Amino acid sequence: MSVTMPGYIVSRTPTGDSPGYYRLGDSVTFTLTKGGVITGTVTGANGPLVGVSIFATRVRDIDGKKLSAAFPGGFERRTDDRGVFRIYGLPPGAYILIATRPRVGTIAPSAYDLDAPTYYPSGTRDTAAQIVVREGDEITADIQYRAEPGHTVSGKLSGMITSDVQFSSATSITLTDLRDRAQIANSGTSYPDPSSFALLGIPDGEYEMSAQQYLPTGYQLRSPPRRVTVHGADVTGISLTLAPLASIEGRLVFEPDPKGGCAKRRETAAAETLVYARRYEPEKKPGPDPKVVAPEVSISAASYTAQGVGDAKGSFTLRNLPPGSYRIDPRPPASGWYLRSITMGPARAESRTASAATARDGVAVRSGERVSGLMVTITEGASLLRGRISGTEAQTLPPRVRAYLIPVEPEAAENVLRFYESWIEVDGRFIVDNVAPGKYWIVARPAAENDSGSTKSVRQDPTLRAKVSQAAEALKKVITLKPCEEVADFALPYVAPASP
Repeated sequence: MSVTMPGYIVSRTPTGDSPGYYRLGDSVTFTLTKGGVITGTVTGANGPLVGVSIFATRVRDIDGKKLSAAFPGGFERRTDDRGVFRIYGLPPGAYILIATRPRVGTIAPSAYDLDAPTYYPSGTRDTAAQIVVREGDEITADIQYRAEPGHTVSGKLSGMITSDVQFSSATSITLTDLRDRAQIANSGTSYPDPSSFALLGIPDGEYEMSAQQYLPTGYQLRSPPRRVTVHGADVTGISLTLAPLASIEGRLVFEPDPKGGCAKRRETAAAETLVYARRYEPEKKPGPDPKVVAPEVSISAASYTAQGVGDAKGSFTLRNLPPGSYRIDPRPPASGWYLRSITMGPARAESRTASAATARDGVAVRSGERVSGLMVTITEGASLLRGRISGTEAQTLPPRVRAYLIPVEPEAAENVLRFYESWIEVDGRFIVDNVAPGKYWIVARPAAENDSGSTKSVRQDPTLRAKVSQAAEALKKVITLKPCEEVADFALPYVAPASP
C-alpha cells in the first residue's frame, strides 16, 4: 500500500523502509507532511522561455549526507507561457536544478533538443549551486538559460528481441551522471532501425550508459554498463549488448503444529507469503588491491529488489535479477507463523552452519543464470509481543527509534533469523510479530542509516547486529516467549546510547 497527496510527502510509513505489506482487516496509518517548493523563471536571450523542462534532483539529505543513489531523473516540471515553473511536494534535502529538453511523457521534438542542460543559476554541472529545502519551504530560484550546444552519444544495440510492430520492443537507453548518480538522458532506439540509438544534448562529463528491454512476458533484458567520457566532441560507436537476467526458483514449506493451533490463514498461507530478494555488495576481504574491473550492473540496479509470491503448491520465482548476491527476505503470511530456515535444498540436508550462511548471505547469481532449490521453511508457533517505552521516557524519545530482540542462547548467535526489530511509534508503543519461541534480550535504540539514507537492518548488517547485541546484553532486559504466546503491555526502558 502507498498513499499520495498533491503537495505532501509521506514522512514515515508503517513499515519504515520495507515494502508495505498488509492483510485484510489490518489498520494502516500513514504520516504526511507538507513538502517543499522550488519555483522560478527561466529566461533566455530574448526573454522568458516556454516549454523548458526543469528537473530538481535531490543530492543530499537534510543533514547534508550525500545520497548514494539519486531519484532517477528527479522531479520534472515545465515552464508555462510566462517562463515560470513550480516544483512542489519535495522531501527535505539539497537539490540541483537542471533546465533542459523535455524528457518525460513526450516523443515530439522541441526547440531545446540539441542544447546542453543549464544548471542553476546559469552554469554547468561543475558550477551548479545546491538549493537546501526544508519541510514546507518555498524557495525562488531563477535560471538564466545558456542555450549552448551539447554533444551526441550514439551507437548500436544487439541482443534485443525485435518485433514487426512499431515501438513494441520497449527498449530504452539511459545515461547516468557518475557525480550525483542522476539520470540525465533516456531514449529509445531509432525507427525503422531498432538497433541504433542516439542521445542528444549531452554536456561534458563522466557517465554510465546501459540499455534495457521490457518484454510482454514480464521478463527483462539488460546490458552490462559502459563508462562513457564526453569531452568537447560527440561520442560514437558505442556498442551495448542485451542479455537475459537471472532468476531464483524456490518453494515454501509450512510446518503446522497440531498442538499449537495459533497459525492463521492456513488455507491461503502460500498465496499470502511474499518473498523479497535484495541485492547487496558483500564486504571485501582485506588483501592486495584487485585489478580494476568494469561493474557488472548499472548504478540504478546496485540495490535491486525483486519479489515473488507462492502459488497453490508453494512454488515461487524471483525474476529479472541483475548479477550479484541477494539476501532472501520472506514475510510470514499471518500471526502464528515464524520463519525457521532459508536453505538451498532440504533443510535436513544442510549443516547448521550452511543453513545459517544461506540465511545470512543469501544466494549469488550470474548473468542469465537460473538457480533452483531454494527452500523457505515457515513453522507454526510464533509469539507476538506488544510493548511500550516505560514511564515518561516515551515523551522524550528521539526520532526513528526501534525495538530489537536479540537471542540469548549462544547457539542462536549466528542465526540471523532469530533477530527481530520493530518501529517504536511516537506514543512509545511497538509490536513485534512472527517471533520464534525462545529467550531474548530486548533493547530500544535509534535506527542506524546507511550511505543512501535507508535504515540498516539488524539481520543484514553485521556491525549493527554486534552493536545492538552489546547494548542489549548491557541493559539485561530479558523476555522469554513461549510457543503461540501473546504478550501485551511489556514495559521497556529507554536508555540513550552513550556518545562515541
